Formats: sequence, structure tokens, C-alpha cells
Amino acid sequence: MDYSKLGIKIGLEVHQQLDTGKLFCRCPSLMREEKADVIIERRLRPVASELGEYDAAALEAFRKGQFYEYEFYSDSNCLIEADEEPIQPMNEQALKTAIEVSLMAESKVLDEVHVMRKQVIDGSNTSGFQRTALIALEGKLKTKSKEIGINSIILEEDAARQIERNEQKTVYRLDRLGIPLIELTTAPEICSPEETKEVALLIGELFRRTGKVKRGLGTIRQDINISIEGGARIEVKGVQELEMIDVFVKREIERQLALIEIRKELQEKGAKEEELKFEPKELNELLHKSNSKTIQNTIKSNQKILAVKLKGFASLLGKEVQPERRLGTEISDYVKARTQLKGIIHSDELPAYGITERELEEIKKHMNCESQDAFVFVCAEKEKALDALKTVIERAKYCFKGVPEETRNALQGGNSEYSRPLPGAARMYPETDIPSIKIERREVEELRKKLPLSAEQRFILYINKYRLSPQLAEKMKLSNYARFFEELCSKGADPTQTAVLLLEGLVQLKREGIETERINEKMIEEVLLYLKEGKITKDVLLEVLKQWAEKPAKKLNEIISSMSLGSLLEGELRKIVINSIEKNSALIRTPGVNVLSALMGDVMIQVKGRATGSAVNKILKEELEKRK
Repeated sequence: MDYSKLGIKIGLEVHQQLDTGKLFCRCPSLMREEKADVIIERRLRPVASELGEYDAAALEAFRKGQFYEYEFYSDSNCLIEADEEPIQPMNEQALKTAIEVSLMAESKVLDEVHVMRKQVIDGSNTSGFQRTALIALEGKLKTKSKEIGINSIILEEDAARQIERNEQKTVYRLDRLGIPLIELTTAPEICSPEETKEVALLIGELFRRTGKVKRGLGTIRQDINISIEGGARIEVKGVQELEMIDVFVKREIERQLALIEIRKELQEKGAKEEELKFEPKELNELLHKSNSKTIQNTIKSNQKILAVKLKGFASLLGKEVQPERRLGTEISDYVKARTQLKGIIHSDELPAYGITERELEEIKKHMNCESQDAFVFVCAEKEKALDALKTVIERAKYCFKGVPEETRNALQGGNSEYSRPLPGAARMYPETDIPSIKIERREVEELRKKLPLSAEQRFILYINKYRLSPQLAEKMKLSNYARFFEELCSKGADPTQTAVLLLEGLVQLKREGIETERINEKMIEEVLLYLKEGKITKDVLLEVLKQWAEKPAKKLNEIISSMSLGSLLEGELRKIVINSIEKNSALIRTPGVNVLSALMGDVMIQVKGRATGSAVNKILKEELEKRK
């Protein structure tokens, strides 16, 4: 496909969770899987903006009539997250990180930050709104071929985590609610799927350079705004797999081209929007002898089978708009989103579902369908069925315009489905529980002087100055520990030992079930200092951290004392060495044996980290020399 001829405009909104603690309370940002000890139940309603207007997306969410349940953990959630208490001041580390990203992106940091409330009543926020703050404007990213403009950098709170959903109720967990999200929005200057992926990777690197981001699936999410000439702006939300981002762009372009082609076919057929009329007809009597399980279950439960005619839509409802998704699927998505029904049945997919060819013809005759006409029917309670068919007519009418502006959810594999209308400005209003935050120029300039190195700069530094292996340097360059690693090395820590501890040792402890969140940077620095001074050996480094993580309130010397890891005096160490030599006298006389290596292993096992390898090696050589 020649994308240059399609008038493509693509903009990215990339959201990254920060690992700084929550934004407006001091609760930990821990994901929980065990059963919650408190359940909160709510219903949410939209409110008018300062201009007296209601946001379309908020109204649509409200019309679903959903009831919301929130899982609350009394040891890691608070009343702020339950919307029962005013918020605390904004997390300073999160704000500092957002400013750092702004400076790296050459954006203009604002003199004053105002927190706003963005109305969201899908239940994902207990308050019915999300708090968001504009940090910086403008800026740029340099790709291989050009510069992409940055519109804004925003700091906001993440939503609650959806656990379960049915027609009546949605269950959310409050562990994720309030985690800081930094959002970077580009100008719509990206022109191809491949360029979209390149820009997304650049933004991800920008975030990771700070060393303050969460890692893993779900911690970074991309929203893609896509339009083509003759189409409309579509927002595809929640793309989590960076490697798939170009696929999502390709599929959306294909979808818009297909919808434009459907508009053209309708015009060629001579079909007209005003001929689409909401004139539902009941099919219960007509189909009461059908062998279709769906039909019989509907009749037995005293529900209705209602249908509408779509004049001029024959063969179009089955037309593919994305792989394994057709126009009928698009219309069905609207019905599911707005009425919670499972979907629709349309004439282009019949006979099927137990409905025969003869029954299909009878329905067409009953609906007064001509050869160019299609029909759609739904099975539900009468009021819900009528709402669903109104939605069918509304979406079908939009086919005469082409592509409706809307927000779509990313689906696994690269497709997307309708979620809600594009939100407007009417959902934003000022936060009244927190004053504006003045950004001091002096502090901004101090941050500018200490901006983190790029990934490429770090790799070169780690190889040339710190003598890391290429493998360790590659892993460290965008690690959250990169800046901490540089700080430790500047204080004299051994670079390779430090890198191995940060990149591999802590991961090993986590796999053993140790709560590594309890091991802070100060503890790591102190342990490495003890290692440098010879107070402990590298053999017991992880065991010391393991013991300290279990009792973080204790001091390091207390942990070492409890482990009997105090350094041996030279005389005590020499006694152990002599004893080992005498015990292994036969081994010493055996030809071809590496005596020094064998005795080193024996002694190190006995000293259990209370002496360094160099000290043991020195005394061993002295004692073996005496026995020659």
C-alpha cells in the first residue's frame, strides 16, 4: 500500500506509569491478587461543565446503567482512593520526573501547574473524574528522517483495574488507581505505520532514561489517533504491545478505506440516508416454529424478536472491514457498547444459527425487503431490543458519511472495536481540592544540568569507563537502576559487581519470594560499601540483602552480627587455613591437582563470608610455601 497517497495523519498519546508512589496520596503502588477485605459499591452520574454542557462520552457511559463495585485493601489503600477524603499534595518525585522528560523533549515547562478534573464515569475512577495536570507544551523528537512535534506533556492519575464485568455490574480493584501516569502527545505529523512504531520506541526510551518508570505489561499504553483523506479522526486506545503498533495502524487504515468504499457502493446503488427508517417489526409469530435455539430460547423467555430493514444494504453487512470483522460486526459493536446486548443477527450471514433458507425468505417478505435491501434483528426484552435497533439505524446512517469519529479499543491481534464517541472539552473543569503549583525556574535549570544520558551515551560510558561486558552494558543502559549504578560507581563501587547485583541478584531474590520492594537504594549502597571495605564478601552479598529485606528496620551491622558474618582476624583465618592444609595433606601430594584452587574452595566454605578471597589466597600461598 502506498501510504504517501492516502493523506495519512497519525498522532501518538503514550502513557507511562511512574514508579514513584501514588500521585495524590502516600499509598504504595502495589498490584494485589489476594481477596480484598473491603468492598465499596457505587453508581456514578455525569455533571455539566462550567458552560452547562454534558460530555457525549460521559452521557453514553451513564446510559448503560452500570453499577460499580470496588475492591479495597485496608493495608494498602486509603480514603482518598475511595473518594471519601480530599487529596494530598502532588507527589514531588512524579512531578520532577515529568519535568525531566519535558526538558529531554525540548518542551516548554509551564510556570504554574493547575490540576484539572476530567470527567470519566465508566466506573474506572471512584470520584467520577480523573485528575490531570498540564506540565509542558511543544517540543520535538528526532526520527531517522525528520522531526516530530510534541504538543503536550501531562501528568495524571491512572484508573482502577477492571476485574470483572457483566450486564449489571463492573468490578474494579483500587490497587492501580492513582499511580502517576506521564502522557506525551505528539503532533499529527506521523505518516506511516513504520514511522509510528519508530516514534513510539523513541518515546519509550525517553521515559526509561529517567529510571523512574514501572516495567512490564500494562505499565505503558499507547493511544493512536489516525485519519486518512476522506476518513475521520479515530482514537485506538490501549495498545500495550509496542511490537504490534504498526499492525494496529495498518488495520485502521484498511478499515477506513473499506468504510469509504461502502459509502461509494451505497451511492452507486442509489441508496439514500433518509430511506433508513426506524420501523421495527416483530418476528415472534413468524418464527415460532423455527428450530433455531436462539429463537426458541427468546420465545420461551417471553422476550421479543424485533427487526428493522436497511434499504440498499444487501451484501454490504457482510463486507470485510478488518480481518475477520465485517460491517455487520461494526454495527454489532455499537449495540454491545450502548445496550449491553451480546449482538445482532443480519441477513448477510443467514441462513445460519438454525435459521433456514425458507425462514430467511419469509423474513424478507415480512420486512418488505427488495433485492438490494438487508435486515437486522435482535432478541431481547422489548425496550432493550428497541434501543438496540435505534442504534443499528443510527450507525447504518453514518455509512452514508463514511467514517464516524470515535474511540476504539485495541483488540488482540491488531484489530479494534467501537468503545465510545470521541470525548470533548466539556468534560474538563478545575480541581478544587488542591492549589496551583508554582514551578521555580531555578529548580528547572538545576534539573536541566543533570539530565540523564541517552541509551547510546550510556552504552559507550559503561563499556569504556566502567569496563562492563557488552551484555551487561546493553541490559543496564535503559534499566531503572542506570542512574543509581552511575552514582554508585562514582562512589567507588566495583562496576561489574554492582551491575550484576542490580540486574541479576535482585531478580534472583524476587524469584525466591523475597519482597525486594523493601530493599531501597540506601540499603544497596551500604551493603556495597561493606563489600568494598572487606567487611563482607561477595559470596554472602545476596544473603545479607535477603536477611535485611526481612527485617528492614534493623541496621546493617546488626544483620551481619545476627548472621555471624563479622570479619575474621588474621590469626583466626590463618588457623583455619593451616587446619585445611593438614586435613588435605594427601591431596597436596597428588600429582596434577590444582592444590591452591582446591584449598581455596574448602577454606571459603568454612569462613562463610567472614574473609575475602584475596585474604584467604594470600595466607594459603604463604603456608604452602613454608611446606615446600
